[in-house]
Order: sequence, then C-alpha cells, then structure tokens
Amino acid sequence: MSTTPQMGQLAQQYPSTAPYQQQPYQQQPFGGMGGGISGGIGMTGGSLEQLQQLGQQQPYQQLVQQMAPQQQDQQAQQAEQQMQQQLQQIALAAVQQLAQQVQTQALAAGVATGFIDCVHPLQGQPHQIFLRVNQQFRVLNNPNPQVHQQIQQAFACGHQVIAVWDTQSPSVLRSVRIQRL
Repeated sequence: MSTTPQMGQLAQQYPSTAPYQQQPYQQQPFGGMGGGISGGIGMTGGSLEQLQQLGQQQPYQQLVQQMAPQQQDQQAQQAEQQMQQQLQQIALAAVQQLAQQVQTQALAAGVATGFIDCVHPLQGQPHQIFLRVNQQFRVLNNPNPQVHQQIQQAFACGHQVIAVWDTQSPSVLRSVRIQRL
C-alpha cells in the first residue's frame, strides 16, 4: 500500500500553508507573536500583517462575526449586573430610611375624660370627634358611624375610651379603643 495517493487526497482537502512556511523561523522575546501563536495555526514564523490577512479570510471572518454578539451579550450582562447592584443599594437605603422613621415614631396613649362631638360640621370640613386626654384635646378625623356611636355609648355608660396618637403629631389621634369594665 502506498501513502502517496492518500497524501494527495489530504492536500486537496486542506490547502497548503507553504507561503508561511517559506519564511525562516525567527526567535522573538517571550510574550511576542512568535512560536506559540504561529505554531498553533501551523506557521513557523509570521508577522502582524500576515495575521491580519488571515483574519480577513472568510472562515475567520465568520468566527469574528460570531464573537461580536458574545461580546455584546457580555456587555449587556455587565450592564444588567451594575443596574441590579444600583437597585439593591437604592432599596437598602429606602429600607434604612423607613426603619429610622419607624424607630423615631413613638406612640402614646391615654384615657379620655371627655369628648366634643361635631354633629354637623361646616360644609367641606371632615366629621370630627375631639377627645380630652391629659387636659388636652386631640382630634379623631372622619370616624365611621360605628366608632362615632361607640364613643358616645362608652361615655354614656362609663366605659373607658383610650386614645392613641403619634408623639410627633400629638393632636391627631391614630386610633381609639373602648374598654368595657
């Protein structure tokens, strides 16, 4: 069996790299474009111009075109990661600010000793009940009809009406609780 016909078939399938092999091997300093890179693509020596010419050939152009979307995808992923980090920082800052507000918000309560009921408020004004707690009047704006009636009955029957307010705005009631003894 002869190897000549087989070599001829291989030569037709794979083009020769003869133009690159004709140049003598030149030793370049470590990290240059000599031995390692050129040896990897079948050349014994080469220059930057020859590599650029190779890059312009169709199979290599396809590789370059395939690499471009991957680079864009990587840039998009990096931008998305940066955006997520910024959102996390904003969310953390908002939570910290809210936590500070909640910590500074202290509730106080007291037993009401009397009340003033505005049965018919002026036009455009809210319905209001004023409760006297610790010798100060505190207002409950827009009580629903059930709360309004329960406060009247509690004072009529001698039950305790406990008013709750925020210490930052002590004149406005947050809630009312009625204790029947």
